[in-house]
Amino acid sequence: MILVKIMDSAMFYRIKSYRNKDGSQRQYISLVATKRIEGQIRQVTVAHLGRVEQVAELMPDLVKKLGHFTNKLAVIDGSKGLKNDWVKEYGPVVIFSRLWQQLGLERYLGKYLKRRRIVFDASQAIFAMALNRLLEPKSELATHGWAKGLYGLRAVDDLNCWYRALDVLMEHKDHIEQELFVSQRDLFNDEIDVVLMDTTSVVYWGEGTGADGLLAYGYSKQKRFDLKQVIVGILMTKDGVPIGHEIYPGNTNDIRAFEAMMQAVAERFHIRRVVIVCDRGMVSERNLKLLEQAGYEYVVGVRMRQLKQHDARRLLEKAKMRSVSPQLKGREVPFEGKRLVVCFNAEQAEKDKQKRQEIIGRLVEKLKTQGLKSLLFRKEYSKYIKIKADKPQLNEEKIRAEEKFDGKFVLQTNTALHWKEVVRAYKDLWQVEAAFRALKNELAMGPIYHSAERRIRAHIFICFLALVLRINLQKKLTDIDRTLSFSKVIDDLKKIKAVKVSLQTTPYILRTELTGDACYAFKAVGLKIPPRLLNDPPPKETIVVPHL
Repeated sequence: MILVKIMDSAMFYRIKSYRNKDGSQRQYISLVATKRIEGQIRQVTVAHLGRVEQVAELMPDLVKKLGHFTNKLAVIDGSKGLKNDWVKEYGPVVIFSRLWQQLGLERYLGKYLKRRRIVFDASQAIFAMALNRLLEPKSELATHGWAKGLYGLRAVDDLNCWYRALDVLMEHKDHIEQELFVSQRDLFNDEIDVVLMDTTSVVYWGEGTGADGLLAYGYSKQKRFDLKQVIVGILMTKDGVPIGHEIYPGNTNDIRAFEAMMQAVAERFHIRRVVIVCDRGMVSERNLKLLEQAGYEYVVGVRMRQLKQHDARRLLEKAKMRSVSPQLKGREVPFEGKRLVVCFNAEQAEKDKQKRQEIIGRLVEKLKTQGLKSLLFRKEYSKYIKIKADKPQLNEEKIRAEEKFDGKFVLQTNTALHWKEVVRAYKDLWQVEAAFRALKNELAMGPIYHSAERRIRAHIFICFLALVLRINLQKKLTDIDRTLSFSKVIDDLKKIKAVKVSLQTTPYILRTELTGDACYAFKAVGLKIPPRLLNDPPPKETIVVPHL
């Protein structure tokens, strides 16, 4: 039954019967209202609806429309005195605030900030900057305004306080990373014994000269040789958990960066046993000797093309290889007192072959139209060219020699690990590469616009902290369900907003509904889903808050 109240009158229907001349009956239905007229209750016909049998066919649709009209009236009546004050970001703030606390970052920062007698909440400013990297990367200046749209964050209104917070952050960088390393090791119950390391370059846009000791021209992995840059090195566990980062001048080569990162591992992180894993670009005989003298074990890539031809032919034989995975095979080969592991990936071999054929196809066409000089400056072409009778030709012997490298890589190690474990440790380097992709693409570590060295270092540290938060949440989500998409969970979290409404003079802060996979984020960090009403307004008469 639908009860409708309009203009202080109660409405009901009435059926009247009439007899026809043939003795049959006809019935009519009317809508009647009870009203008070001149102090007396009277029933007034509001509308004649027609014959009962005709109205019966239309009644379901009529009832539905009357109900919808009634609800609209209730909403209009209930919205009187209701004002929407603001809508703010809420879902990601809750989840990443929880992780920030679980990792101990708020506690560590609070400890160091207390020593400086900082009166504002610098920890919240630093958290806001890291959160911005995860959600909507902006400059520190723009982030200051962006943070005002977050609910659940203690406000730091003065922009100068944000920059002071960055300066304090850098003063205690090493100590914060050490404590963060310990908290993550305990969190994942992981016996850290393998350290992955790699470097990347981050370009600088600007005219500032305040960081000339750090900003320099060098080999750019973004191929922007016209811009100054800095070199960033990342240290990670074999499970992909970041434990530290280092920053070097832009003209530092990988070998020198490698030496400095080894020193950081030795001095800053008290790791029970270290197996250094790094790519062939960071390896030299001198570095391997330094590793062994320091007592480190290592797994490194070997530059196959630097092997002598007869050695390469013997080492790269596919005979007697055993399976590591469906696509990957390998075997251990002792060589000149070294322990080498040779691997072959069938899928990669096909890709290498196809790529080489495409290069040679282009080269054949260019040999018809372009001069030798222009081709020799292109490394991809020059190695397949030979000069005969002052004319460039395809080097068929070199092409055949390259075929033996297809899909293969060689590792060198001084560990006692089984050769299959050596291969798996090296393959874990993809996690460092994935971290760099996240830093550059999702967290927008570069390009850098700061001109002061301390601010450049602080900006990169903020990006590193954002990476720590990202990877921690990603691992917790994977523990729940390996099929969960981190990006989708974040997108669904962003849909959870805090909405402030005022009903009459009473403020209410409500959260919007959870949709999609957002609920998994709360489960991952061990939080209950927050109530719909986020604040506790002062008690007044009972008021029904409209559903948002």
